[in-house]
Amino acid sequence: MAYLTAEQQAVVNHNHGHARVVAVAGAGKTTTLTHFIRARLADGVPPRRMLVLMYNKAAREDFQARLERLLPGQPLPEIRTFHSLGLRIYQRLVLMGELPSYQSKLLGDGECEGMIWRMLQELAEDDETRQDILAQRKKWVEPALGFIDRVKSGLDSPAEVFELLGLPESCRLFVPLFSLFEESRKQQQRITFADMLYDPVKCLFERPQLAATFGGHMAWTLVDEYQDINDIQQFLLQTLHGGRGSLMVIGDPDQTIYEFRGSRPELIVTGFEQQFGSVSHYPLPHTFRYGHRLSLLANHLIRHNLERDPILCLSHSRTPKTVVEVHTVSAEDEALRVLAQVKEQLQKGRKPEEIAVIHRLWALCAPIELAFLQDGIPYQLHHSQSVLERWELQIFWLLLEIAAGEFGQRDYEQRYQGWLMLLTTPFPKIRRLELEKLARQMAGTSSDLGAALQQVLPKDMNRWQRKQLENRAELLHAAEHQPQPAWRLLKSYMDQTDLLEGIADSAFSAQQIEDRQQTLRAFVRFMQQTNLMAADALAWLRELKEQRKVQRDQPGAGAGVHLTSIHKSKGLEWPVVLIPGLNDHYFPYEAEGEFTTAASEESERRLLYVAMTRAIDELHLLVPMPVKKADTPRDAASRFYRELEVDTCKRVGNALEALPTLGEDIPEDIPDGSRPELKLELLKPWQPWIDEYLRAVGCKPQLQLSASSRATQRPVSAGRKKSGLFVGDGVARTTNLQEDGSEAAGLPCRIIHDVMGAGQLIKADPGYLTIRFKGQAGTRDFVRGAVLPRLEWPDGKPPGF
Repeated sequence: MAYLTAEQQAVVNHNHGHARVVAVAGAGKTTTLTHFIRARLADGVPPRRMLVLMYNKAAREDFQARLERLLPGQPLPEIRTFHSLGLRIYQRLVLMGELPSYQSKLLGDGECEGMIWRMLQELAEDDETRQDILAQRKKWVEPALGFIDRVKSGLDSPAEVFELLGLPESCRLFVPLFSLFEESRKQQQRITFADMLYDPVKCLFERPQLAATFGGHMAWTLVDEYQDINDIQQFLLQTLHGGRGSLMVIGDPDQTIYEFRGSRPELIVTGFEQQFGSVSHYPLPHTFRYGHRLSLLANHLIRHNLERDPILCLSHSRTPKTVVEVHTVSAEDEALRVLAQVKEQLQKGRKPEEIAVIHRLWALCAPIELAFLQDGIPYQLHHSQSVLERWELQIFWLLLEIAAGEFGQRDYEQRYQGWLMLLTTPFPKIRRLELEKLARQMAGTSSDLGAALQQVLPKDMNRWQRKQLENRAELLHAAEHQPQPAWRLLKSYMDQTDLLEGIADSAFSAQQIEDRQQTLRAFVRFMQQTNLMAADALAWLRELKEQRKVQRDQPGAGAGVHLTSIHKSKGLEWPVVLIPGLNDHYFPYEAEGEFTTAASEESERRLLYVAMTRAIDELHLLVPMPVKKADTPRDAASRFYRELEVDTCKRVGNALEALPTLGEDIPEDIPDGSRPELKLELLKPWQPWIDEYLRAVGCKPQLQLSASSRATQRPVSAGRKKSGLFVGDGVARTTNLQEDGSEAAGLPCRIIHDVMGAGQLIKADPGYLTIRFKGQAGTRDFVRGAVLPRLEWPDGKPPGF
């Protein structure tokens, strides 16, 4: 019999009308939903009149299995992903003659990329753009494919999406590209994964009478991970509802991290109620995953965001005593520190698969993967290409093949492809057709490569172009005839051809540039540590690659340390989590580049929140060493790290763990005399919600500033208004002071927030403003500096503003 908290039981007891459930990370929402279904089935709701929508196939299968264990042998509701439901509707529309039939084989990214590349060349308005598209395929095709998928996440036109994304003018050809791509795939009767939803929903959107026939059949529709849905999924949900039956959505706006797919936190924060009217709101504030230290860290971080619910994450009494450790390290030594920490965990008896290293960008992963390879640490990548298979390293493999004397063993076509790579990596600003012609001419050459290239250089090249190719000829001669360490050969090629700069020219975003450049640098450092000669390195690397392949393909391949990104980690958990790169470059990461759109700081903060809350027993944060003045953003600790208030969280968490067990459920009205006192001195003023947290987990807070900290607090001068933080009777509280020490006049006062609407400013202190919004229960705390620009003052600003 599963234990349910009072908040979970309240959700299970909800038996009529729409409901919105906000669940913190690890809140047991699957348990809650399965018990809700059991309760409604017990009430007599037919299973066929209940529909459960999950975000992806893995979540659907897990939910199905858990529901079958709870209700063995009983008829169950239909459980589907949005896309599988969309495909089912698609098939019905085909049978009704409303949509044309389609081939069963999905149009994959590989086929799409070839179609898009040809279409982009066709749409280019000038020869310079056409040549760039021809030469830099990935640079253009990947963002174009992303644009098409982004359009298909909603119902706006391609032109509207283009303006919304703020893409540069050079990308405007993506708008006609969308129409051209759609026309081509429909002629071929093909659909992509996105079209499983896009085609049927677009059809229903344009035919309201037809859409009405699909709605109103369910007594209950449940939607998991509601914070991740996009506009096209929202419209499908509205269509299925059809004005009849009840909806229950569950999610966490603080975990909205798929904005690039069209999801937005406001859909769960305010959009659900705006769309469906009267809604019951239920919080699930208790996490069963991690202990107080991590809950306090998470609260400190995420409460800086505005677009969220005012929910406080609370560690349940049954959670582990999660350890939080901060490791200061230079950027160059970060991979070795991760390796050392992983080895320490393994020595303590941890299984490799109980450890996860979570990255903001894959650029951080390459040096760590190489360190694991060199040290023999088993690992698994979450849907990412191994560093040994990365596209940007192909030129290095080719150079080592030449050094090993194996290039001549290729057949004619393989030699042509090799020469084309040598001539175009990095791209030397020569028309690609000319380079292809030169590569075809050189394909018959299998030895003395540098000398052969020198002899066939076209006479009509300008001086700069000729110098570029002569430089490569010299490097090829050195690779083939001069014994040298592998790392020196690779570094010489990287430096003398400006390979890193060439990578930047051929990438479509700063993130892709950084991923590729970091991989190249890490690989050269890796080879330097081995100190193998160039002629011997190829065989050794092939052996490593084969070992990696065997480990990946053998039974039980799930064994190994997890190397994953934040986006791939969502929905998962591990006993030990390491987060490298907690500096001002990666957190927040500000995307730059020709074909990119900026992410908001709130979105970046949510990413760190998701990464941290994957941990169960231990969380390890890797932060730059303190320096007086940081030369680059990588040398400075992230502003998000500063928001965590690690010392305060550790002190409060330690004190909580030292108290007697607080019990399973803490009634809100328990008298202070029945609560254990938590007496603690803190080194700096604390946020007011910490007292609320302590009361919520069953304590009577008795916090005060240490004597040394209190001595450094600036006193309030008489004769002027000042906001200050005071400590009396052991509880921190904020007060707006007048000359006589009384609270400031003018509060509460009316405000209008640009997102949340009308409300009242209830309280103000130096760091936070507390606001109660019209039509919402409770209040919300906002970071003062961040929220002030978003407020209007219908009655004028009160004193002190």
